[in-house]
Amino acid sequence: MTQQDDFLGGLHYDRVPEAEVGPDPGVVRYHPVEAAGRRERPRVSAWWHVLGFVLGAVAAALGALAWGYGLDQFDEVRLRGLVALGLAGLLVGLVSLGKLSPAAPLAAGLAAVGGSVLYELGTFPFLPVLRPVFDSGAPVLVGVLLVVLSWRRR
Repeated sequence: MTQQDDFLGGLHYDRVPEAEVGPDPGVVRYHPVEAAGRRERPRVSAWWHVLGFVLGAVAAALGALAWGYGLDQFDEVRLRGLVALGLAGLLVGLVSLGKLSPAAPLAAGLAAVGGSVLYELGTFPFLPVLRPVFDSGAPVLVGVLLVVLSWRRR
């Protein structure tokens, strides 16, 4: 394959398979084009999963703080609130992206669900900026979705 056969975006043109005339007249067989094959999963160490777990927990905490700050600032300074809400969404997106270990969304999801349970039980005092976040109940939904995502990626 030459450079002229390539398409934009890294796509490649697979040539038409060669026809082979069979033993009987009128029978033509086409050999299948070799697929790229199934990619093997790279072996990763346990440290990769530990790093993913720590980054997921830190991202969940920072995302909750940015979410609460964004809701607090949304009425006063709308631009600051939108930027903080965008940052919270970016953190959740980075955790669920798939480049990290499946432990990252698992840790973030468990932190969100665990934080919601602790908030409902009232056993742990929360910052005032986090009260609207946990009053909405949305961290339970986000946490469950992140746990399901980590389960599907394993």
